Amino acid sequence: MTIYAIGSVNGDYQRLMQLLATIGFDPLEDRLWFAGNLVNHGPESLQVLRYVKSLGKAAVVVLGKQELHLLSVALGYTPMTPEDTLHEILNAPDRDELLKWLRLRSLIHHDAKLNFTLVHSGIPGEWSFSQALTFAYEVESVLSGSNYAAFLENRKQDQSRWHAKLRGWKRLNFIANAYTQMAYCNEQGKLDFNATGPVDAQPSGLMPWYRVPNRLTSQLNLVFADDAHFADSDCAGFYPLPALSALRLSTSGAMIAAMS
Repeated sequence: MTIYAIGSVNGDYQRLMQLLATIGFDPLEDRLWFAGNLVNHGPESLQVLRYVKSLGKAAVVVLGKQELHLLSVALGYTPMTPEDTLHEILNAPDRDELLKWLRLRSLIHHDAKLNFTLVHSGIPGEWSFSQALTFAYEVESVLSGSNYAAFLENRKQDQSRWHAKLRGWKRLNFIANAYTQMAYCNEQGKLDFNATGPVDAQPSGLMPWYRVPNRLTSQLNLVFADDAHFADSDCAGFYPLPALSALRLSTSGAMIAAMS
């Protein structure tokens, strides 16, 4: 069995199929880890969602920013933007089934045997591994439960700093923001939701989340979607995945298998 981690698909079913053909993916033998952002901006979000769902246990999916956006749009809490390409999903006969399946996905996936951990965006430096799992479960349990609509109604991007005393929606919003939106932050770990682009182009004091000093999860091999386009050349223990790229994972390490 071979495990491949896949970067953001962004609703591009045709390119996803080309990528899987290039790596010779066999759903009966191999496994895919999807780093979130399966949908939106591309022309075929519905096909992507249906295909990945159909893979069953052959696919692991962590939630990204676009999945939370889709769930919020579907409930009428967030308006569609001109860039959104979610209409097919929202009008599909299996819409409710697909959206429920999404709500049951995780924010983090860890394989102890491989020693690789998958998230969409990142893990705050002040969280230990056990805290990262526990905090993710707090959001996952709400999304998968009867109170998921209230969580999505109260979703905000403005909670950018972790504090152990955070409670209620502020706490859940920070956890969700960290897992699905974090890219750059300052040395104290405050998230910057607007910064994007190469590391060398950022102002002084701003750094990729994985370069924050004294991170408590420095022992993990972290795979995540590189939607910020870090262009970072020294990422030991970190594996930023460009969109529609495949990273082959094994106990001996990881290597880029293909890029679409």
